[in-house]
Amino acid sequence: MAFTATRAKDVKLTIWRPFLVLVFREIRRLRKEAAGFVMKIAIITLSTVFVFDFVLPQLGGQSLGVTQGYATVLAPGMVAVATCNQAFTAALTAVSLDFGPLRRIDQALMAPLPVPLIALTRIVDGTLRGVLAACVALPIVAFVHAPGAPPALDLTRWPFLLGTVVGASILFAALGIVVGTAVNPGKVSNVLPFGLPVMIMLGCVYYPWAALGPLPWLQYVVLANPVVYITEATRFAIAPQLGHLPESVLLWTIGVGLILTTAVGLTRFTIKARP
Repeated sequence: MAFTATRAKDVKLTIWRPFLVLVFREIRRLRKEAAGFVMKIAIITLSTVFVFDFVLPQLGGQSLGVTQGYATVLAPGMVAVATCNQAFTAALTAVSLDFGPLRRIDQALMAPLPVPLIALTRIVDGTLRGVLAACVALPIVAFVHAPGAPPALDLTRWPFLLGTVVGASILFAALGIVVGTAVNPGKVSNVLPFGLPVMIMLGCVYYPWAALGPLPWLQYVVLANPVVYITEATRFAIAPQLGHLPESVLLWTIGVGLILTTAVGLTRFTIKARP
């Protein structure tokens, strides 16, 4: 019995050590790219927030459809967009390299590691990038605004915000694997400029879901978009005074979606990795 227990422990160590090596390799790579990554997120977020929260309110405000309080509406959406976009893009790009013409996956398969754990390293990398993107976007949306019109953000629900950011990062990293294994690697470049922007524009980023009340057909159509639940959950976390989907709906949808998408992503990755 003692020999069997020792053997099982050795097998577990044999499996998890290579996994941790791959994870730490992704962490080191992200650390090397951190300056450029942070700069990219900062520029994208700052340019949008600067126009909508600083410039437009001072160029006519209400007549242009942007009021002084719009900064509160936009802030959660920008944090959610940064999180989802970076997590999805990182995983999708990694998978396209894994199964591209050079088949980078063949090198990874030489490690004494189950294929699903190789896929899991892609999710970990996407999750790290999603969380880092949120950390960069949040202070920008909090401090860049028109004079005297700061966003009314409430950070007392920070545990819910943290859970939302981490859950969103895992969900969209897993979604990146699902899409990456479903699309020809040579056509992945078509997904980023067309698929994700549509999800963002119809993801309640620039308006709360409740604001779509005058268009009830659209209000229910967009519920098929996972970005909606992330933006609404972020809105509930830092701007609860705005209308949002019920908390229970957000928790169940993100939680179940995360589990199902991860399971599908790991399964598809494993099947596609087979010679």
